[in-house]
Amino acid sequence: MPEDIITIAGLQIVMLIASFVQGAVGFAFGMIAMGLSTHLLDARMANILISPLAGLNIGLTLWSVRKDIHIRNFAPMLAGQVIGLPFGLSILLYVSPEMLRLLVAVLLIYVGLSRLYHRNRGRKPLRRIWGLFAGFAGGILGGAANISGPPLIAYAARQTWEPRVFKASLLMIFIVSVALKSSFLAIEGSLTPKIAMTAATLTPAILAGSWLGIQLFNRIDRDRFGLIVAVSVLTLGVSLLF
Repeated sequence: MPEDIITIAGLQIVMLIASFVQGAVGFAFGMIAMGLSTHLLDARMANILISPLAGLNIGLTLWSVRKDIHIRNFAPMLAGQVIGLPFGLSILLYVSPEMLRLLVAVLLIYVGLSRLYHRNRGRKPLRRIWGLFAGFAGGILGGAANISGPPLIAYAARQTWEPRVFKASLLMIFIVSVALKSSFLAIEGSLTPKIAMTAATLTPAILAGSWLGIQLFNRIDRDRFGLIVAVSVLTLGVSLLF
């Protein structure tokens, strides 16, 4: 694990940014943290380190919208993700991760542009069965390429949920996923004392970023939040192309 001050400082900034964004919109911590931290650590080490930190950020952010958790919103996505995960692990050896990233990028770009186009025109919410499909796709992508979030974000972005409900529904899926992954890493022995110490060092950045993001979220009206979500989804899609 990193011991030099420059690397630790860089990771502090990365975690601050990732926590802030997820605190504000309810998603993107993993993609931002992984995308930036791999410039400072090898990908495997970054993946292990980010898991418990993501759990802390998600827990703090979820607590801020705890009154807006509705099981009927996230249950289909959660069920689909559990079903899809084994399939993702099965196809890992047969499908190119680059192809999966391209498909996800196209999906996100379409959803982002569609939400921008329909932002002031009203849109019909997707049926709950599509939440099951979104979760299933997320499970497959999570198992095959460790990018389970985009299909879930795409589904949630097409609903007419209030911002707090949108955020709470996504975070419930993410916290279950992170809890399972962290438990597996702990049992496997990947979460070593050194990694735990590094995670503890980065905790202040997670706390500060989460708090700042939550404060921004509480000051955003529904229309502006919809615009931010649309632009964020579109940006994530474009970023996957590079």
